[in-house]
Amino acid sequence: MSALGDLIRVVGGIIFSVALLWGFFGSLAIISKAAGSWGVVVAFILGPLAVITAPLYEGFAWGNWFPLVFNYGGGVAGIALIGIGGALKGK
Repeated sequence: MSALGDLIRVVGGIIFSVALLWGFFGSLAIISKAAGSWGVVVAFILGPLAVITAPLYEGFAWGNWFPLVFNYGGGVAGIALIGIGGALKGK
């Protein structure tokens, strides 16, 4: 089970990393559409806040909930797989 646990943890890490990076740059695109280039500069400095609030804004303002589902769903799925892999490995 150790090798399977490692494999699941690696897959979870990849999913989490891709969701995080794609979510961050997607949030920058949302902010660029809403606030222009100065908004992107501020959002880049305040990165975590941008990743949290931009998908919510996109959903409520424009009715597009995909960024929210992708950001939070990808993060939750990645963390869940990392936890399952750790449990299988015995950590």
